[in-house]
Amino acid sequence: MKTMKEYLNQLQAAFAEEDIEEFNELKEDLLEQLAICLEEGQTEAEVVAGLAPPEEIAADYYADLSLDAAINAKTSVVPREEIQDVFIQTQKKRIQKFMETVFKVLKPLFLLLLLALLAFFLTYTIKELIEEQNLAGIPTIFCLLLIAIILQVIKGWQSEKRSWINGLSIGFLAFGMGLLLFCSMTNRLMYTGRQYYKEISLTSSNHAAFSFDSDADVEITTVEVSSTEKPSLMVKGRFKESDIKKIETGSYDNKVNLTLDEESIFDTFTRTGRSEVIFFIPKGTILDDFHLGLSRGDLRLLDIQTKNFDLDLLSGDVYAKNIIADDGNVSSEYGDVIIEESAMNLKVKSVSGKTVITGMLGDLTINGDKGLSILKFLRSDNVVLNNHSGRMILEDSETKKLTATATDGQVIVKRTKGDLLMSNESGKIVSEENQGTLDLKNGSGQTIAVQESKVNAQVSSQSGFIKWLQDPSQSVKITASTGTGELRNDFSDVANNGKYKVNVKSKTGDVKILEKVE
Repeated sequence: MKTMKEYLNQLQAAFAEEDIEEFNELKEDLLEQLAICLEEGQTEAEVVAGLAPPEEIAADYYADLSLDAAINAKTSVVPREEIQDVFIQTQKKRIQKFMETVFKVLKPLFLLLLLALLAFFLTYTIKELIEEQNLAGIPTIFCLLLIAIILQVIKGWQSEKRSWINGLSIGFLAFGMGLLLFCSMTNRLMYTGRQYYKEISLTSSNHAAFSFDSDADVEITTVEVSSTEKPSLMVKGRFKESDIKKIETGSYDNKVNLTLDEESIFDTFTRTGRSEVIFFIPKGTILDDFHLGLSRGDLRLLDIQTKNFDLDLLSGDVYAKNIIADDGNVSSEYGDVIIEESAMNLKVKSVSGKTVITGMLGDLTINGDKGLSILKFLRSDNVVLNNHSGRMILEDSETKKLTATATDGQVIVKRTKGDLLMSNESGKIVSEENQGTLDLKNGSGQTIAVQESKVNAQVSSQSGFIKWLQDPSQSVKITASTGTGELRNDFSDVANNGKYKVNVKSKTGDVKILEKVE
């Protein structure tokens, strides 16, 4: 049927004479629909082709009519089972029509998704084949399986070639499953690179520099060698072919600059495993730069002299000892960092790992999130501790100036000499047996000071609790006040000698000045 007239004639023939009025209503609706579609640019033939068969429309009408008659009948002339059967069949037809409509809409979108996935895996396969001389097992298998699925999707649009498409689809599916079995048996599903060893030697010890970055798991060690040898780097492990080319050309101008195993979406199915890197540094050599940027690894760094010391580690542990540098930067997300007996102006950024620094000479800045920082035996002009929700402990150190802040964590300073400024929002600050000038500022958290010796101190609080414990044998004049909180001062009657004085003031928090008891 190509015209609406032919369609309506067949539809009228399917209706009984007594139902001609209902047919006429349906006819008006169809003609109105035709007019709208013609205005939108469709042809009459296209509109008629999109309509359901006349017999099906008539059957649906009489099924609904029978159901209404059965439900509204005053006497039960139709068995209940037949009513239910008519209702179920009607609902099934409606659901079937709905699903057919949904499938017609989603089918092109599903096909586009399959084509996009095919393009990705095909690009992956070609890229690895060119750059790594390796046939990517999993991406290639996915390509074959996707082609088989795509052929089945488009089969409905090629009714004359369905058998040929089915055969082709089965062929791609069988090839893909065979390749999957072969790669599984030969352990080639993942690309693992090849075993490789290389030692790179620099030309001299003057202006030598090392820079190494990797997103793979790496074990790094430094070894001090004789001053007569040249700086060198040894790389060992499984590497991609593209990375081996980088290693072969990674040295220039007396510098090693390597970036290996860079993570990208085209390395999803690559597993090269842990590699090993050893730096051989002649005794007395001062490097221009020593940089390591790693996603995962374990580092053991000993006896390094460099102008710039830079570590950027996502996860893994660092142990460094006897590092001498002008400037140092250490960033660690989740690993532990231990630095011993070193000299440099150091900045440390830690998220959740543990940082331990002992016996260091030079300025120190630590920004911690929720990890633990332990600092001992520092000799510094300036120490800055910024703690969010973790814990920082500074002990047995000397500094001209200490600035420590605690947002929601803890900062503890013990037996340290210098001008100490410690501020707290809602966390906790503890000052114990320090020497110098104390300036303790408290928001809503706790401030605790324990003193055996005499000091000059200013302690202030908004609403937090303040507790000061003073050795009675080293009595000092302590002035304390609070707005609305509880106040106790065991040293209020001590005479002012003019040299040492402690002033404690809170707006609304409790203040307790107590004698220290052994």
